Amino acid sequence: MKCTSLRPGWVPVEWRPRIEVRGDTIADCGPRSKSGVTTLRICILTLLLAGASNAAVATFDDLTLPPQSYWDGPDASDGSPSGAAIEYWAGSGSNEAVVVIDFGVDSYAFGYRWDGGTKYGKDLLDAVDAAGSLDHTEVGGFLTTLSYGTHVNTGQSGWPSGWWSYFVSADGKNWVSSDVGFAARELSNGAWDGWAYQTTSAWPPAHLPVTPIPQPRVAAGPDYDSNDFAVEVVEYVQGEGVGRDWLTRQPFNDPNAALGPPALKTTGDGWYVPTDESVPVVPVYSPFRASELVTIGNGGQLTVKFNHPVADDENNPYGIDFIIYGDAYQLIGKGQGWTNGNPEEIILAGSASAEPGIVAVSQDGQNWYYFSSGPYADSFAPTAGRRWDDVNDLWAEELDPTKPVNPNLAASDMEGMTLAEMIRAYDGSAGGTGFDLRRLAPEDYAALAVDPNNGNRWVQYIRVQDDPYSNVTTEIDAIADVRCCGDYKHPYPVGDLSGNCTVDYEDLAMLSRYWLAETSGPNDPAGIADLYEDQVVHFYDWALIADHWRECTWQCK
Repeated sequence: MKCTSLRPGWVPVEWRPRIEVRGDTIADCGPRSKSGVTTLRICILTLLLAGASNAAVATFDDLTLPPQSYWDGPDASDGSPSGAAIEYWAGSGSNEAVVVIDFGVDSYAFGYRWDGGTKYGKDLLDAVDAAGSLDHTEVGGFLTTLSYGTHVNTGQSGWPSGWWSYFVSADGKNWVSSDVGFAARELSNGAWDGWAYQTTSAWPPAHLPVTPIPQPRVAAGPDYDSNDFAVEVVEYVQGEGVGRDWLTRQPFNDPNAALGPPALKTTGDGWYVPTDESVPVVPVYSPFRASELVTIGNGGQLTVKFNHPVADDENNPYGIDFIIYGDAYQLIGKGQGWTNGNPEEIILAGSASAEPGIVAVSQDGQNWYYFSSGPYADSFAPTAGRRWDDVNDLWAEELDPTKPVNPNLAASDMEGMTLAEMIRAYDGSAGGTGFDLRRLAPEDYAALAVDPNNGNRWVQYIRVQDDPYSNVTTEIDAIADVRCCGDYKHPYPVGDLSGNCTVDYEDLAMLSRYWLAETSGPNDPAGIADLYEDQVVHFYDWALIADHWRECTWQCK
């Protein structure tokens, strides 16, 4: 079969893919580019462009990809039956059994594998003992002591007040006392043995084994870092009325508390929650420690600086450019209090406690522009530290302090909601008050210089000052730059025509749409595909996309 070059006069020889047609198949038989673009990639790109020239349309529906390999047992339990959290396995083979050791406070599960021959409950326990740090002792065929980690429980002679009772189960959930000793109990594949420490002489034994189950996997939190927040205190003027941390008596006058990320967890307050308990910050339980907040005070102000321009990026969610965190909190209804319990049981009122402060921005720290009509610092939305997992009833991954809450939400919308529903309404955001630079007075927004690299207006200094017409004392926890595709940390890759921060099939589709188009000026829509900037969309542009194929800078998988 003959191979022919595609428009060889258009591109250097190293970019000349040659194709041959076998039935309905287009295949590459040319060299790779000097940048290492694979022949498979060239075939895919050629198929797409052939579709743009009224040839047969090629799709990728039948493209098979290697499966992801995340499996570690059918129930995320290292292959153990019924989802037990196995401490370790002993032995090897195709048969499996599990023994659960319940010390009364904590319980642990251990696995045993074997091939062929009859095995007994004693073999299981002996193998687990020999393979790891679970230890046991026997006297006259009776189990007297089990120890693991800090747990050591020893039975007594006669009819003791403390003793180990032996159980069996078909599923690890429903346990019955064994009618034979563990030396006589024959194991089968999938068998469950259990030992539970008894503290009374009651019969049948009152305490049944509790099978430990794997903890649900918590997804990784957002990938922000300290550079996404204010990094420098330029000026702090302490006003009147600055209070003290009621636990340490430390005053709220450390301006460095406003640098870095907001507090997503705090301590107990000594009223509803013990002071030695670490608890997530939630909208009804805001940061309150002197290490977490700085108070502006009446007549005071705080000025901070970022180490990069905070831009009016076009992809910022809801148009919000930065977020200010304070200690505002949502009120609880029906006489309830927050005890770090289940947020699904807390019913909210339709109002929040806030201490609004006036906000101004600057590019140089000299010329300031005010949000004179709001929004205001230290107001809605109160901070939320973690997502609530209502399936497993536990706090899951951290919420994102660089993602804004929908600005259409208000404290009044929360009336009658549960606390869990309020956190869910944040849609992955950690809360805070969002600020859009376009909310400045039109003349002030127009006065902001434009970044020549991206065409965005920007600021680098943010000031929060006391409202002279109010007696409240504004608190600041953190000030965050909103992250998005195309911002200073996540620039568009070369070849990203669609603006999703990934060079992928969407970009190929746009390239094919404008294939061979000659661009006529800056307003020509085909200009977006002229990556090589030579006023025509052709193989030079195609080569740049191929060279950066699958590059990603935002929410990459």
